[in-house]
Amino acid sequence: MVEKQISGAPLRVALGGRALLTPLTGIGQYAFHLAQEFVQRGHEVRFFYGTHWSSSIASGSGPSAAASHGSASLRTRMAGMVKRFARRYVPAAYRYMPHVEQFRFDRGVGRNAAPQVYHDPNFIPFRFDGPTVITAHDASWVRYPQHHPAARLALLRNNFPAALERADRVIVVSEFVRDELIACFGAQPEKLRVVHNGVSERFMPYTAAQTLEVMSRYELVHGQYFAAVGTLEPRKNLHAALDAHACLPMPVRRRFPLVLIGGEGWLTESLHAALATSLNDGTVRKLGYVPDEALPMLTAGALALVYPSLYEGFGLPVIEAMAAGVPVICSNAHALVEVAGDAGLFRDADDIAGFTEAMQMLIDDAALRALLVARGRKRAAGFSWQRSAEETLDVYRQVVV
Repeated sequence: MVEKQISGAPLRVALGGRALLTPLTGIGQYAFHLAQEFVQRGHEVRFFYGTHWSSSIASGSGPSAAASHGSASLRTRMAGMVKRFARRYVPAAYRYMPHVEQFRFDRGVGRNAAPQVYHDPNFIPFRFDGPTVITAHDASWVRYPQHHPAARLALLRNNFPAALERADRVIVVSEFVRDELIACFGAQPEKLRVVHNGVSERFMPYTAAQTLEVMSRYELVHGQYFAAVGTLEPRKNLHAALDAHACLPMPVRRRFPLVLIGGEGWLTESLHAALATSLNDGTVRKLGYVPDEALPMLTAGALALVYPSLYEGFGLPVIEAMAAGVPVICSNAHALVEVAGDAGLFRDADDIAGFTEAMQMLIDDAALRALLVARGRKRAAGFSWQRSAEETLDVYRQVVV
C-alpha cells in the first residue's frame, strides 16, 4: 500500500476494546492510555467490545473509568461481565466466540461514518475492509509455550500468522519484539514499526507522608519492602524472587518483606505451594490486583522492584518503578535491557544468589540506591503515553488512503 502522510487532520479510528473489559494489566493499560490520548487530541474513536460498538472508554473494573468520553456505558460494563464469566466457566468460548464477535463487528463497523483505520491492540484483528494495524507485544507463546494456557496457545497459533500477513502495519513495543517477529514468523520488516510503551504521569516519587494512607491500607512501611509487580503466571519467574528473598537473613526478611502485587493468572499451583511458608511467617505478602489509584503509591513506597522475568516484550513495571524513583533489580531478558538501559541491576533469570546479593546491596548501600534512582528517573523521562500516541497516529497516517 502506498504510504500517504496526513499530518494533523483528525482521524476516524476503530479500536479493539476487548482488553479494556477486564482489570487492566499490560495490554489493557496500553489500550486505555492510547485511547485517552487519541480522544484528547480530537480524534473520533469507536471501540469494539466483542458484543457491541461504543464511543465510551471502558477501563476494566478499576476506578479510573473517567475518560474523555465519560464512564463506560451499562452495555459495555455488561460486556465485561460476560467476558469474565466466559473466561472462568466456558473454556470452549475461545473456539466459537471469534465467529460471533466477527458478526457483531461487521454489523456495527459502518453504522456511523466508516473508520479510516482499524487498530487491534491485542495481536489478532477482526476482518476489516480497510487499513488494519495490529500491535504485537511479544512472542512468549512461541518461546515459552509451556507457560501459557492451552486455549490461548491455540488461539494465537491458529490466528496470529494470518493476522501478521493481513495487517497493513504491525506495531511492536520494542526492537526486541521486532526481531522476534522476523525470526519466528518471517515478518516483513517494512511492515513493522517500533513504538515503545509509555508511563503514566501518576508514577512519580512520593514521600512517606504522601503514601501513608495506602501504606496503612496494606499494612506496609514506606521504603521497607521489595515489590514484585505483575500478573501471577510462570513467565514472571516469581519462584526466583521468592527463593532469592528467602536467602536473606530472617531479621532482614521480616524488616523488608517481599510484596507480590498483581492479579491471579494461570498455572500457579507450584507458586502457591512455594508461597505457603513465607505467607504464614509474614516475610512475603500477596496483595492481589490493586486499584489503579493505589499502584503508583505502592510502587513508589518500595525499597526496590524485583523483576526476574524469563521473557518480556517491554516490561512496563520496570519503567514505572524508574519513573517513581525506585531502583530496579531485573533479569537480563533482552527487552528489559533495552528498556532499562544503564538504570537497572541485571542478573540472569536463574541466578538466585545474584538476586539475593542485589537485594542486600540495595538495603546496605544508600549511594547505590541514589545512583540507580537518578539514572532511572532520567531513563523514564524518555517514555510517555503522549509520545506513544503520536507515534501510533503516525503509523495510522501511513496507511490511510
